[in-house]
Amino acid sequence: MEQTTFNDSDGVLWTVREDGADDARSLAADVPPGTTWLRFESELEVRRLWHYPDDWRGLSSLQLESLLDRASTVIARFRPALRRGLVGGAPLDPKAIPSSELRATPKAVIQPPMSRTRDDK
Repeated sequence: MEQTTFNDSDGVLWTVREDGADDARSLAADVPPGTTWLRFESELEVRRLWHYPDDWRGLSSLQLESLLDRASTVIARFRPALRRGLVGGAPLDPKAIPSSELRATPKAVIQPPMSRTRDDK
């Protein structure tokens, strides 16, 4: 399968290839056999472009990015946020965190349920 790579203006590396409904992984899709699209794939997402030029392999990075901008997101891959205070997987000593970064957690104020009297209806 022929593919090309390029870096977009944000420095994200994209792999581009022609994909189609005849590929084994696409057979479950509701797409007629023989239909093709451009598949743009990065670490963070996969995009699909249905209408594209036949000579897409010869396009510059800028031209490929223009096609990328028109493509629809198919898969968005979210990376877990790095937990602040983890160094090499070990928790950071809480005493080493500046007090300006510590947030107090307010205690919940719990009120007892109101008791009903005979006069309440």
